[in-house]
Amino acid sequence: MLREKQNVANRPEPEVEITADLVRALLHARFPALAELELRPLSRGWDNTNWRLGDDAIVRVPHRRVAAELIRHEQQSLPALAERLTVAIPAPTHAGKPTDFYPWPWSVTPFFAGTEAASAEIDQPRAAITMGTFFRQLHVAAPPDAPPNPFRGCPLADRADAFATNLDSLGPGIDHDALRSTFETACDAPLALERVWLHGDLHTRNMIVHDGDLAAVIDWGDICAGDRATDLAGAYMLVPDQIALVAQHAGASETAWRRARGWAVNFAVVYLAHSDDDPVMSAIGQRLLAAVL
Repeated sequence: MLREKQNVANRPEPEVEITADLVRALLHARFPALAELELRPLSRGWDNTNWRLGDDAIVRVPHRRVAAELIRHEQQSLPALAERLTVAIPAPTHAGKPTDFYPWPWSVTPFFAGTEAASAEIDQPRAAITMGTFFRQLHVAAPPDAPPNPFRGCPLADRADAFATNLDSLGPGIDHDALRSTFETACDAPLALERVWLHGDLHTRNMIVHDGDLAAVIDWGDICAGDRATDLAGAYMLVPDQIALVAQHAGASETAWRRARGWAVNFAVVYLAHSDDDPVMSAIGQRLLAAVL
């Protein structure tokens, strides 16, 4: 166990309970042709509850107010991005609007067959090429009105205080000095000059693997524009033994990869500091530390 700290529930409580009856009512109100398809609970994240709709779709409904604007970002940006990405992404097929009984936007998106990369068997060389190609296709210059994010895509030094707080919360079972040194080295790298499209939250629970390869990238609530190094850190989670192969296909500079290593350390510490109630994210953090160090 890496930590010696009081167990704390990190996942926020939903502000609205997203029940089957509510989802069915939303479908009847906005997309009645879909309303009689079978509904099954799928997952509940920090901000959104997802229900499986029939065989091929998901209903994605915010249960916290903070997620409403993120759903709008997905609805506005993902359809155009999907046209140039060879890896599948959940561009909404139906953009739900608020009703008199539910206050926020919501979406119907495609369902992708496969397994979360966090628990999947991965053909690392094959997935590394796919991931590098995904980075090259995604990380193009973003328009001026692309959403910023104060926590992703920013200069890594902007996260220094939060990094220090999270690191201090971890117990003595990890090498604090090595983590701090890796983070500071990345902060000293030249800053990104280009503001590109980012997924923003590219951990292995948001990657779907099918037949050993990266098949889809889901949960684009943090889509934003900024430094590509934030996304490149995801390679240390999916294919830690094939970073050079990812880099060969990604089109990113060596400097960007220097920053990416710092972002990987930052994410690992975040996952460990805030996953007392989520053993999957804790395990991702532990594996990520091992990969980076």
